[in-house]
Amino acid sequence: MYTEWTPEMSVGIGDIDVQHRKMVRKINEISEAVDAEKSKEEILEAIKFFEVYSEEHFKTEEGYMHVYGYPEFPGHQKEHAQIMADMAELREKFNQGKITEKEVYEGSRRVAEWFVAHMKLVDGRMAVFLRGKVK
Repeated sequence: MYTEWTPEMSVGIGDIDVQHRKMVRKINEISEAVDAEKSKEEILEAIKFFEVYSEEHFKTEEGYMHVYGYPEFPGHQKEHAQIMADMAELREKFNQGKITEKEVYEGSRRVAEWFVAHMKLVDGRMAVFLRGKVK
């Protein structure tokens, strides 16, 4: 089952919502690549693209938090770093043949679940703080 964007995921900050929607699509692409029995290289490419886009997105959020003095910035940034480390580990294990495509699929679904919870809770708190400040 893939993750579907829903209005409850919106944080009400335009560029962050646009990026969140794209991240949902990109994490689904990893699962879709496994479902379609794509090559190892294509699955790795989907993972890498998610990682690169996630890093860009996290820089956007962290930039706003830094500029506007968001008090929960350190903890929020730590969550971003942890999910990036988890994705890098998933990619490396798959690249080295230590995990199967099924395990990549399961890992991508766990990341999707984390991401939805993170958007709703952690990003939601950040958005309340930033609304009216971010133009």
